[in-house]
Parts: sequence; structure tokens; C-alpha cells
Amino acid sequence: MDYPITPAERSWQAVPDALQDDALLQAVLVDEHRLIYTRCFLDDPAANHALPIMTYAFRRLDQWRVFLLLTPWMLARLFVPDRDPGLQIPPEWQAQTRKGHDYQVIGPTFELPLLTGKQRAHLNYSPVIGHYLLHPLILSMMNFNTPEEAFTAWNRVIETRNRNLEKMQHQNPLQEEITRREFFTGIFKE
Repeated sequence: MDYPITPAERSWQAVPDALQDDALLQAVLVDEHRLIYTRCFLDDPAANHALPIMTYAFRRLDQWRVFLLLTPWMLARLFVPDRDPGLQIPPEWQAQTRKGHDYQVIGPTFELPLLTGKQRAHLNYSPVIGHYLLHPLILSMMNFNTPEEAFTAWNRVIETRNRNLEKMQHQNPLQEEITRREFFTGIFKE
């Protein structure tokens, strides 16, 4: 017999009250991903079995708990809200629908505004944790022997991005165009 889905089951399933403690949430997420590893990646030749499952660089941004999650199959940034962020959950990703389905790394994409700018991340669901967003950063972990190597590689990406953003801010395309016009105007006047 099919039971009707309640409006609460159609919406974002927030982290249970028991996981409002930041350290406990991270520990449960690590345990949950250890189970995922055992079920889905233990025999996967594309996973780096030398790497542990761990969290790193935890911080709070608005209502979001944001941190890195290192696994043998990816390095990702996780966004776990304290409460329902008001995102419309597609029917196939509602809590009742996801129960019993296989793990899926990449769910539907959402854009969320944070202090650091807009972030794009993919919906994920765990019966233990609820809904959360995941932004994959590195999907092949084979080049790393230790967690430190993976985090160092990601830090280099961030440093390069920051340098490029800084260069772009120092360049003023309008000023460069005016300067060229003035330069050529000066040549043709003589």
C-alpha cells in the first residue's frame, strides 16, 4: 500500500537536532562516507585506497557549515545548513524517494549566495545526515600519497585563482582602451 507523501517529506530534510554540534556532525559525516566507501569504492581501481576519509578547514558562513571532505574517490567542499535553506528539492531527491537508492556523488545543481560570492554545489542526501550540498573539487585522487598532498594541491589552485583575480582587479580595461585611443590620437595629430 502506498502512503501519501507529506509536505515535510517534499522539502529539505535538515540535519537532525542531535547533529547540531559541529564536531559530532563531522564525525558522523566521516562515518557515513566510510560506509559509502565500503559499499561503493572498496574494490574500485580508480579510488586511492591509501587516503583516509576526513574533514578539514571547518568554518561557518551564514547558516552554512562549510568544510572540505577528503575521501579515496574525491576531495569536495560540503555545505551543511543549520536549517532548511529554502531550496526546492526535485521529486527524485526527496528524502522518501532517496531512501534505499544507491549513493550518487553528483545530484542536481544549486546556486547559493554566500559571503564569498555565489557557489554552485550538488544536492546530496543521507538518511543519517539529511540533505546537504557537495561541491566536488578533485575527482581523481590517484596522484596523492597523503592527505597533506591533496590539501596542498587544492591550496595551490586557490592561490593561483586569487592571484588571477587580483591581476584582473588591478587591470582596468576601460582605462587601457582610453590610453590606446589617446595614444593613437596623439600620433595622428602630429
